[in-house]
Parts: sequence; C-alpha cells; structure tokens
Amino acid sequence: MVLAAVWFALLAVPVLVAVPSPAPPSGERRVAIGFFGAYRKLWSEIVGEWRRDRNVVYYLLASVVFRDGLAGVFAFGAVLGVSVYGVSKADVLLFGVSASVVAAIGAVLGGLLDDRVGSKPVIVGSLASMVAVALTLLTLSGPLAFWICGLALCLFVGPAQSSARTLMLRVSAEGKEGVAFGLYTTTGRAASFLAPTMFATFISIFGTDRAGMGGICVVLVAGLLAILAVRVPRHQAMVR
Repeated sequence: MVLAAVWFALLAVPVLVAVPSPAPPSGERRVAIGFFGAYRKLWSEIVGEWRRDRNVVYYLLASVVFRDGLAGVFAFGAVLGVSVYGVSKADVLLFGVSASVVAAIGAVLGGLLDDRVGSKPVIVGSLASMVAVALTLLTLSGPLAFWICGLALCLFVGPAQSSARTLMLRVSAEGKEGVAFGLYTTTGRAASFLAPTMFATFISIFGTDRAGMGGICVVLVAGLLAILAVRVPRHQAMVR
C-alpha cells in the first residue's frame, strides 16, 4: 500500500504542480458557490441533461449499475480465488497482474470493435459474456477453473469499461463533455455499494462464499437489462 501511494504521488504531484489551470472563457468570471451551492449546480446540470436528452440520464443510471458489477469482479475475485477455488495467496498476486494485462488487451480489441459496430453493442456483448462466464465459474472448482474463467471475465471487463466511456462521450452535448463526465464519475461513486451489498447478501443467504459470485451476477444482469433500455441515436452510435 505504501509503495502504491508513493508511486501515485510521484506521477500525480508533478502534474498538479506543473500543469496550469485553463483560463475561463472570455467574459466568464469565477464564482465561489460553496458546498451547498455546488450541489445545487450539480442538480441543475442533471435537470439540464434530462431536458436535453433523457437517454443521457438513463445511460448514467444504467452505467452506475453495470460499472459497479465490473468493479465487484476485481474487488472480490481474489477473495473467491483463495477461499473457494484454492488459489494460493502468492498466485493471487500473479493472477492480479495477469488480469490487468488481459483486461488491457480486451480494451484494445473492444475499441476496434467499437469503431465498427458502436459502443452499446460492445457493452451489451461484454456484459452478457461476463454473466455466462461467471455462471460457469459458479459451477466449477479448482485453481485451473478459476484461472481460465477469471481471465475470461477480465477479457470482457476491458471492453465494457472503455466502451462505457466512449458512449458517454458520444451521447454528451457538444461543449458539455466535462459536465457529462463529471456526472459519470459522481454517479459511479454514489452507487459503489451495490456489488458489495449483493455479494454479502448472497453469502449470508446461502451460507457459502461461492454464492457471492451469484450476487455479482445479479448486479451485472441488472446493468445489462438497464443498458438495453437506453436508446442511442443512430448518428451518435455510428463512428464520428
């Protein structure tokens, strides 16, 4: 943890010190809005997006759910690997490195596919594949099954995450990209309890750590159904 903190500081602090803040647009002045004023402004931005295109708000809600499911895969994968599938603690570290590499490869492949078919199909396909792999892993045992299915899950996590951001960019209004991604980040943090809650609930109900995977599957399925309901205008779905 200390090494990670030092690494983060070494890379982040120079940017914070050396990169200047952009100047406000001509004629615009900075206004101190305070704590409560910030939340009023946040609400006004959400209302503005709702009036402009309700599918943007629908997408923000859908992404909240499936992104938390994606985070749950990484957060609880190591726990299940050790407690259920018999993976040693040392091998779990190797699995974590491998998972990051495989997810990066998946993101690149997903990006190429995104350019051809659009972001929403990539997200839907990735989530559906993850649910299928997770349910398969739920029925298997042993370290080998965990490695194969776990890396397969990570292969689809990459495209889902990258295309989620791409779709957010494509549905955002021109000049409002910063607002859109601010809402994207804020909503994601606000609902980060979904996967942990379902993971713990399923373990409590069924009395075994293995059932926790079922809780994550529920979150992924809910996110999949939610994203299916989002309509992406054709001109936004196509590659610009």
